[in-house]
Amino acid sequence: MKNKKAFGLALAFACSSLLVPMGIAQAGEEPAEVAEDFEPTEGAPLGTMAVDVSLREMGLYKKVQQYEAMGDGKVMLRQTWPELYLADGDGRSMLKSKSFPRLAAALEAYTNSMCQEAYRVQGELREDALRDYQERKESGYGDSFMGYSWETDLLVKRADTLVLSFVEKNWTYLGGAHGQQTFKGVNFDTSTGERLSLHQVFPDPEMLVDAIIAHLRVENKPGTFNDNMESVVADGVIHDKISWSLGPRGATFYFNPYDIAAYAAGMITVTISFDEHRDLFEPKYKLGPASYCEEIPSYELTDVVLQDDGSGMRTALGVYPDSDKLTISLGSKKYEEHFFGGGDIHSVFVHTGAGNNYLYVDYGYASPQMGTGRQMEVFALDGGTPVFRGTFPYSFQRTIDLTNTGEHWIGQWIMTDPYEFNIDEINISANGQSKTHTVQIGSEGVPTFG
Repeated sequence: MKNKKAFGLALAFACSSLLVPMGIAQAGEEPAEVAEDFEPTEGAPLGTMAVDVSLREMGLYKKVQQYEAMGDGKVMLRQTWPELYLADGDGRSMLKSKSFPRLAAALEAYTNSMCQEAYRVQGELREDALRDYQERKESGYGDSFMGYSWETDLLVKRADTLVLSFVEKNWTYLGGAHGQQTFKGVNFDTSTGERLSLHQVFPDPEMLVDAIIAHLRVENKPGTFNDNMESVVADGVIHDKISWSLGPRGATFYFNPYDIAAYAAGMITVTISFDEHRDLFEPKYKLGPASYCEEIPSYELTDVVLQDDGSGMRTALGVYPDSDKLTISLGSKKYEEHFFGGGDIHSVFVHTGAGNNYLYVDYGYASPQMGTGRQMEVFALDGGTPVFRGTFPYSFQRTIDLTNTGEHWIGQWIMTDPYEFNIDEINISANGQSKTHTVQIGSEGVPTFG
């Protein structure tokens, strides 16, 4: 394979004038109807942002199933797995989508396969965990048994009228020295419901291999990788085995522990933005929406694009919660909030059509003073340092009445559109249900009614 220049630094495209917003839907405007055979406009010329203002976000709703197996008074197995649905039209209902029935059917098939796998694993791991516990107990080490875990969640990276892309985040612990976290990208064409292959989005495998390897070399310390790193990357690209997601400003590739480096190196990612290297992408898939929301993982750095100036420059964003504080890092700057006390955290990066950036952090709390519940905090990200904007008594997570149903699950709205998204006022409920509000990004980036 020919040697090519490393793509680790974003290309700097000179702009002779400021970009003028082009028809971006603002708060209160009705989004344009989009035909099922939607095709985006042609790619923007060099020197301008890779954005298609005609792309519109779609509503999503997630249902997280929960299961625990008990034995001898101890938890043998903890298990969670998600189900993802399209919310029809106005984003207020969990119905089959009239606008994109093929995608709705594809998501239903995906959800069914996820449930089938969860039930299959459930039986196997429950027996394995019980056997492990009994062996430890007979040897006098029963107290060391921590229970097995198989926990899967979805992080939505993009949800618009062109692409639905999310990442399966799986955590497993099977009684060893440590658990294992893995990421797997899942990508759909919104109009057709087709599962996108790598080569549909990246038509030149050789160019893609060189770009990924160049990024890996530039963005990681020498000695990080196994000797076979390059061959593993090449094999993953050529045979469409590499894990990837298509975000609103580019593509991210995921290398799980042991894939190309030792376990201690953790999750390794490579993000290539549209503006940075446009000839890598099939023209149809090298544009993103003008405004968007992107779910981000806790304890992992995520590359975000703060400015649509055509440079493709990315900034590392990280959210790190623990029992007494919340730390947010943005590039080299950090914000720390003490007495956070947050748990079960859910974070969303928000980019508006006006070019403003915010971070929504939704979390559960428990304290003698406040009791238990959920709330969200908003931070502005445009000044180079995260700036706190306020705490609000709302959550993306729904309160659901499970009385006499035998089910154990959590409902969650997925924030995809800054100008229309759902939050629940969890301290106000009727018949066990929380009260849902449809809101929009307002002044200072905070949720605004009406």
